[in-house]
Amino acid sequence: MTRRFWAPGRVNLIGDHTDYSGGLVLPAAIDHGLWLDVEASAVIALESQLEQEAVTVAPDGSRPPATGWGRYVAAVAAELAALGRPAVGLRGRLTGDLPTGSGLSSSAALEVVVATALCAVADFALPPLELAQAAQRAEERAVGVPCGVMDQAASVLGRADAAVLLHCGTLEHRLVAMPPELAMVVLDSGVQRRLESSGYATRRAELERGLVALQGRSPVAVATDELAGLVAAADLDEVAAARLHHVVTENARVTAAAAALERDPVDRTALGELFAGSHASLRDQYQVTVPETDLLVDLCLQTGAVAARMTGAGFGGAVVALVDADRAAPVGDAVAAAYQARQDRWRATVVQCRAAEGAGERG
Repeated sequence: MTRRFWAPGRVNLIGDHTDYSGGLVLPAAIDHGLWLDVEASAVIALESQLEQEAVTVAPDGSRPPATGWGRYVAAVAAELAALGRPAVGLRGRLTGDLPTGSGLSSSAALEVVVATALCAVADFALPPLELAQAAQRAEERAVGVPCGVMDQAASVLGRADAAVLLHCGTLEHRLVAMPPELAMVVLDSGVQRRLESSGYATRRAELERGLVALQGRSPVAVATDELAGLVAAADLDEVAAARLHHVVTENARVTAAAAALERDPVDRTALGELFAGSHASLRDQYQVTVPETDLLVDLCLQTGAVAARMTGAGFGGAVVALVDADRAAPVGDAVAAAYQARQDRWRATVVQCRAAEGAGERG
């Protein structure tokens, strides 16, 4: 019997590079993602509409492939085996509409949909956040990227018409309703990056140097007006201080953005300012934007977006804009056209999306 599983990508509205230090994030699962149609089998054997090569790995993830998307599949199976999942395989096909390398967390969606299916065919139940954590560990196992839990958690916790305010240190979370008058428009810059070959791990190491100044306190618990004294007392180098400054101020912006979304009426001015502050910090303090994403943010605001910022890990990828719902399509098209006119190397792909349900079995 064929069974069908789904895992969505995610848009992080605000709160980037905060998750791996136990900070705050505000992602939404989106109505673009990955489908996996499978039946139980002796081995894990998967084909993909999105990748040329097929994947065959052992049910416990042993002997993983050295390259390709099969690394993620094997790593998920290995992490679940370590948790006690019976060695049941599956055979099937992966389909979907989630672009890779665009900041919409395609790797997390792959990990989560495979984990969801593997647990189901083996009658092995895991609480959603435990599954997300297993998928997070699988990413590091597969490609050596020390990622935080946000992407995988958003994929399992997502709900229609809501974002998820998540404390990545405690895993406490709650839903934040998305106002129906605002639409999410994602513009993929066309500049693709792979986290294992970007500066992601370097940024994390630089932040670790900065976190020493907090003497074990969570960055969420540090007020922005404390920063200067803490940095001076720890004699941080300029780079570590900048990375820490971003994380502490970004946590504050996440809290403020959730409050702005929940005001009646929604505080559009505050959202615009908070998104702008986040993007500037990611550009200047964390240094993960690229000229193309900077340009897209400027064009979004010039075309009438309420708020716009880089989303995801950076080094390429996408921006997210909050736009009046009745203008989402024309704004996206206008920004894409202006982007192509301003530079001739890349074309922007526009993805209109709404907050959607998280991973699970469908049908």
